[in-house]
Amino acid sequence: MSGDITNTDLDEILALCPRLYDAVGWNAEKAPDWDTFRACCHPDATLAALSSGAASPIAVEAFVAAMDAQRQSGALADFSEIEIARHVEAFGNVAGVRSSFIAKMNGETRKGVTFAHIVRHEGRWVILGAIWDNEADGKTLPASLI
Repeated sequence: MSGDITNTDLDEILALCPRLYDAVGWNAEKAPDWDTFRACCHPDATLAALSSGAASPIAVEAFVAAMDAQRQSGALADFSEIEIARHVEAFGNVAGVRSSFIAKMNGETRKGVTFAHIVRHEGRWVILGAIWDNEADGKTLPASLI
């Protein structure tokens, strides 16, 4: 990797998705860390889950509110994501990360992939946009993404 990307930059970029995954997760003993989640994202970041097959981009605060509502209502009693593979390309002030993960939701486990656009903003690396999709019936994460 070149284009003024230092090893420190690469370390910061590589740490973003796992930090985001850890922050968003919860269970009976652990609440989500929404402050860390927000800190991983650009103030104007756009997020979109594509599991339903239709893109519904939302802002960070709307995502936090929607996830917290599911947690507080009990609709989603536990949620976690762990990165299992990644690929990074970076140049200058931009990076693209493909991060494959295992998600656990209410005891159900499935794999998925996040594609994140990451930028250097005010001296640190943050997610400007992220889209993701999870495995479902008839839709399995290919080995090339793991």
